[in-house]
Amino acid sequence: MGGKPARPRQQIYFCLALLVYLSGCSLIDDIGRQRKLREELAIGDQLLSRGDFAGSLKAFESVAEIARDRAPADAALYKMGLIHVHPRNPKMDRHQAIGSFSLVFSRFPESSWAEQARIWVGVLNEAEASTRELEGSKETLEASRQELESNRQALEKSKQEIEKSHQEIERTRQIIEKSRQVDIEIEEKRRVRGR
Repeated sequence: MGGKPARPRQQIYFCLALLVYLSGCSLIDDIGRQRKLREELAIGDQLLSRGDFAGSLKAFESVAEIARDRAPADAALYKMGLIHVHPRNPKMDRHQAIGSFSLVFSRFPESSWAEQARIWVGVLNEAEASTRELEGSKETLEASRQELESNRQALEKSKQEIEKSHQEIERTRQIIEKSRQVDIEIEEKRRVRGR
């Protein structure tokens, strides 16, 4: 029954061989995974170039989910931000774009996409501030228009009152003129009687 017991050195070689085999399998899996992610990124880019924003976004979301905290999740998140801010995208959403870009430089500060993402966030924040400022200006303009309309109506009312006053003054002048004529006629009749 008994063969020789395995020597410790053979056991070590066996363990090393097993470790190399398993790490090789893991390495092959990792290479396959990276290739699949690159292909998915390429598909997302193609869909984006064709204007299929929903399909492209789905492809990039898949890459980001699979890659998690490793490349090419940084590229996928960056491209998701571009989709959210794309001017032809009917579902354009600046806030989601800022969220995607912010994830790039917060989770992948050393990424080649990080600085570009920071720039996009700065530009989008400035655009948001300009939009808010524009809205404030529109509200101020509308308030000014309403005040102008109110002043125009008050001016029109004042013109009507001035016109009424002119008419009353004219009537009063006519009455005074008639009264003078009557006074002159009365004075004439007194003179004629007194002779």
